[in-house]
Amino acid sequence: GRRPEMLAQVDVAFREQCWNFEILTIVGFTWGEGLSQLAAVARGDYLLCACDDTVPHPGWFDAARELVDEGFTPASRYLHPDGSPLRPGVDDAPHRSIVAWCRSFLLTPAIFAEVGPFIDTTWYADIDYSERLRASGREIVACDGYTFTHLGGEREWLTPEENARSEALYHESHRRQGIA
Repeated sequence: GRRPEMLAQVDVAFREQCWNFEILTIVGFTWGEGLSQLAAVARGDYLLCACDDTVPHPGWFDAARELVDEGFTPASRYLHPDGSPLRPGVDDAPHRSIVAWCRSFLLTPAIFAEVGPFIDTTWYADIDYSERLRASGREIVACDGYTFTHLGGEREWLTPEENARSEALYHESHRRQGIA
């Protein structure tokens, strides 16, 4: 389908905007497991754990870094290609307002070490990580400028079996954390 074209568009956007960055990707794993493997070997002061079907807008890093440095988790804003919010009420929430979750995570290696790896799912991995970040004391706040255009990648991987597996792992993570 459109996947190679989308990945090329994402790659070009990051390479044009990122200076002194290392861009790592992994194929053949769930989103959560792939992020965990990459974060474990990445070098640098910050780690961006982002979806591969989202194009960053200029200024995303500085906007998010400011909040990370203040002890918050910036919530990425996702927009449709036409510029409208992907999830109204979340992707257009007022700047610095508390939101329940985010989808692309700007972390430091210390935050990743404290909160731990992502769960081995694609579906629910972002919700689970958001909950664990909040449990660690890092409020998730809407962030003007930490914006991505969502290209709407194909989801042929989301079979009923994979959804059930992902949901079971999400609930197991809750049990381990003592979350009802």
